[in-house]
Amino acid sequence: MRAARQLLHHSKDCLVTIFNGEPDAPYNRAQLSYFLAGDVDEGSLGIPMPAERNRITLYNQCRVRRVLVSDQTVIDQQGRVHAYDRLIFATGSTVRVPLIDGLSKEGVCLFRTREDAYRLIEYRQHHRTVFVIGSGPLGIETALAMKTPANQVYLQVRNTLCSRSLDDNAKGVLSDFIRSRGISIIEGAVVESIIGIHQVHGVALNNGDIIDVDAVVICTGISPSTDLAADAGIIVGRGIRVNEFMQTNVPHIYAIGECAEFDGQTFGLLIPCHEQADTCIRHILNRPRAYSANSGDLQLKSDGFSTRIIGDINEPGCKTYIYKNTLKNTYRKLLLKRNTIQGAIVVGDWKEAGRVAGYRISRQRVTSRALKRFVKTGHLWTEVETPISEQPAEYIVCLCKNVTRGEISGAMERGHRTLSAIGKEVEAGVTCGSCQPLLKQMINEPVPHLVMRHYRKIFWASILSVTIIALTMLSPKLPFQRSVQFAFQFEKIWYGSGYKQFTGYLLLGLCALSGALVMRKRWKRLNLGNLDDWRYAHTLLGLIALVALIVHTGFRLGENLNLILMVVFLLATLTGSLVGMFMSRNHHWTDLKLNQHRAWWSRVHYGLLWMLPALLGFHIVSAYYFA
Repeated sequence: MRAARQLLHHSKDCLVTIFNGEPDAPYNRAQLSYFLAGDVDEGSLGIPMPAERNRITLYNQCRVRRVLVSDQTVIDQQGRVHAYDRLIFATGSTVRVPLIDGLSKEGVCLFRTREDAYRLIEYRQHHRTVFVIGSGPLGIETALAMKTPANQVYLQVRNTLCSRSLDDNAKGVLSDFIRSRGISIIEGAVVESIIGIHQVHGVALNNGDIIDVDAVVICTGISPSTDLAADAGIIVGRGIRVNEFMQTNVPHIYAIGECAEFDGQTFGLLIPCHEQADTCIRHILNRPRAYSANSGDLQLKSDGFSTRIIGDINEPGCKTYIYKNTLKNTYRKLLLKRNTIQGAIVVGDWKEAGRVAGYRISRQRVTSRALKRFVKTGHLWTEVETPISEQPAEYIVCLCKNVTRGEISGAMERGHRTLSAIGKEVEAGVTCGSCQPLLKQMINEPVPHLVMRHYRKIFWASILSVTIIALTMLSPKLPFQRSVQFAFQFEKIWYGSGYKQFTGYLLLGLCALSGALVMRKRWKRLNLGNLDDWRYAHTLLGLIALVALIVHTGFRLGENLNLILMVVFLLATLTGSLVGMFMSRNHHWTDLKLNQHRAWWSRVHYGLLWMLPALLGFHIVSAYYFA
């Protein structure tokens, strides 16, 4: 799909046909583990079709059965013949299944496709004990995604944890994190057979141990899909062999992605595979640029914890700087030459990782003072968390595509202010999706599940408060009733000392109680109940205080000190109502400046509230003094 999009974008007359062997429309396989964990929804898995829909033909659940090189045609599984001018193999790979007895039993699942992900979600709900075979990034992410409070998950580590490139310290910190999530790691023993007649009942290890399990998940690596190419007479090794322009030994035929082998290597990470697609299309369009064989940065992310390998950590002659904090599950290792970053290992979240990646690409030098700070504190630049929007322009937000903060800000200035729009414009957040939280921070898009309790009630109470304030400011004074036909004269409320004192002290009490509710947010010891319930109570008290104010004043703004007090009270309530409206609709409104508006009105609201006690004190004293 990457190659098709690039080809259609850069050529105005070509036609593209895609054969997709799976029943679903093309989707992002790299996000399947995030989907399994619940970090992305099903809609986020889909790969958008290119804008040039009229020049692309997509056959779903239709494999190519044979390639006829001499005729430059392919025959699909339904026997239809399709001619081509250029043919691109992007056949990917299959799960490398280990030689274990019992793999055909019910309860054994490979993890490769969207259908596999659906099956694993069902396993997670209905199976008590899950055994994951394979401890690479996918195996670890799968084990973490399968764990629930109600089940037990085992993770088999045969050779190494996550990557051979991790050193022992990094593996130790990562291992501690996995165990802290309730997952049992099996080291030094591998599964010999799966026990059970028809259904999985356990696994037998080569050390003689037997573990009772009712589900087994296979995440043991991949094997390039080369059969179709080999049958067509194309040279294959571990993968389909290609040169620096992704050409095979057969004219007009290319191979890209996991199925391709370049210089004896196959590549399973997204960055090099996307670069292969770009290299291939550039050659087809007579704009050749040799493939750089970038191995790609590795990233594992789950439940707010990440492990990254940035750059080349095997570069010889590098000076090493290490920070380790086992209490915080943190390990950071930098490799530098002449104070320029060559590579890094990061275990645990690190706000500066994107900036480190940017420094590596731009070859910027790191100061000796920064390196000393890093060894001592784990931070190169500062321990103060800097918002993503204030990071340097070279800060890399999307590691998969090396998209910087500056590029994203530029896209936003051009009007692209949604996740999907930024993804289409600069291709950030569309690969593995792990950078989407940072993108949401930049565009101030609310996180969908952070919906405030009582938000509808708070919203309409705020609207009603604004209406009452407007009536108070614009309505004429209430007339006095002088007729003897009424048993009760309303003017007694405004001129009778008992009524006046009652409504006045009611107002004072409501203001004091409302102020106390504000302290709930700022005084950590006062943490009884949910904050949203307190916000709702605060809103209701403000509304009741407005009604009491009308009863107390009869829509009269007063004069001198009373006028100042009235205006300050109404403005404090108005700004509070605006803040309530912003907060209650925060999960719907995605305007770029929404949070800034809310923060500004909040500061004005608090400033006015601080003025009220003094003004109320003067008002009470003067009322009694001149009574």
